[in-house]
Amino acid sequence: MTKRKLINGIILAFSVIFVRFIDVRVYDMHPVLMILLIIGLIAGLMKLASRSGSLEETVSRRTSLLINSAVILMLALSYFVLER
Repeated sequence: MTKRKLINGIILAFSVIFVRFIDVRVYDMHPVLMILLIIGLIAGLMKLASRSGSLEETVSRRTSLLINSAVILMLALSYFVLER
């Protein structure tokens, strides 16, 4: 697995958690606005990440498993922490 795939997964998780935090704690957004904001944030961050040439290196299987597990755990924890 390449670093780019790991970074893309982290970007997806960060975008969802960030927009959910804004929705719950800062400003109650309409669901359509929330989805558009998530899409824009994901597209912008992935475009920014794609400019880096060092992301084509491969990552060991153990490292990718640990990072993916941490991202899933972070999503699950944020779901319960950010509930209304």
